[in-house]
Formats: sequence, structure tokens, C-alpha cells
Amino acid sequence: MTAVTDLVEVVDRLLAPEGGCVWNRAQTHASLARYAVEESYELVDAIDSGDDSDLREELGDVLYQVVLHAGLADAAGRFDLEDVAAGVRDKMVRRHPHVFGDERADTEDEVVRVWRAAKSAEKVARTSVFDGVPRAMPPLERAVKLLERLEERGDAATVVAATSAAAAADGSGSEGAVDERWGAGMLTEVAAAREVGIDVAASLRAAVSRLEAEARVGE
Repeated sequence: MTAVTDLVEVVDRLLAPEGGCVWNRAQTHASLARYAVEESYELVDAIDSGDDSDLREELGDVLYQVVLHAGLADAAGRFDLEDVAAGVRDKMVRRHPHVFGDERADTEDEVVRVWRAAKSAEKVARTSVFDGVPRAMPPLERAVKLLERLEERGDAATVVAATSAAAAADGSGSEGAVDERWGAGMLTEVAAAREVGIDVAASLRAAVSRLEAEARVGE
């Protein structure tokens, strides 16, 4: 029996109609969504800290979220953790034909090309390169993801310029706290930073961490 199996049994006990946890039984995928987001952010914090103890703990918290969601689905007779693991296992095999098949990919760029081709073959129902980019992502991360798709298509600079021009031309200025022209300017800055290889999300996280550290000095 492994620790993962033990964790599944713990979750099953928490969700049990008799002797389980009232709070856990009352949860749904929707009510737990914010915890998945919070735990993911805490994982990123642990990665940034470089502390293995924190990293191990936060990976465990993310794993718990996965097992809990699978447990809820299993209790409803929809799927279980084995199905989740089988799905991602099969996906990784399909997307690495250079490892598990006859494809050849000797460089990172070639691996990315093979991955994208395999992913495109899976997502034949998608009609836009932007399908599948979550709208719930934070704006900066979503901007980066959309820019990545545009870069793959080859017209990122053109679309960013058109976005900025459209915001200026239609008078989309400040409406209360929202200023679309300012936002378009920030989008232009993000695109320019990516062109020179800057990880904008990581860079901003580092700057905010420094801001917090400097602010704490005065406490």
C-alpha cells in the first residue's frame, strides 16, 4: 500500500455518508475551485522560495485537491482517480511520439513542434487558436498565453498594434477605474518584453516580492 493509496482512502473516509466529514460532503467541484487556485499560487510561492520542504508540502496540497475532486466524481459514479491518471498518462504518451513512437525530435524547438502537432490532432473540434485559453486566468497570465498563441501563428506584433490602435481610435479611455487605453499600453509592454525573452509574470512576482520586503522594513 502506498501513500497515494492511503490518501485516496483518507478522502474516501472524509466523503463517506456515515462517519465522514460534514464539510467535505457538502462540497462540489465549483465550491472547491477557489481552493485549487489558492493551492496553485502557494505552490508557485514555494517554487520561488527554493525551499524543498515548502515545495513538498505545497505539492501535497495540490495533490490533495486532485484526489478530492476525483473522490467527489467517484462518489457520483462519474470517474475516479485511476481514470484521471489513465487519461493524463495516455495524453503524455500521445504528445511525446519522439519518445514513445517513431517521431524524431533532437532539440527543444523540435519537441515543441511535435507537441503542438500532437495537441492539434487531439483538438480537432477547436475552431480558433485561442480556444482552450481559460477566461478565469489572471489578466497578465492570460495575456501571455494569448500572445504565445499569436506568436505560434506569426502575427503577434500585428494584432497587438491593432489592439492598441483600436483602443485609441474608438475613444476607449477611462470609464471609472477601467482605462482600456492604459490596458492596451500595458499589453504592448508585455509583448515587447516577451520579444527580448523576459518572463513577465516571474519578473513582476519578483518585483512585488521586493516591494513587500521593502515595505516590511518600515514595520
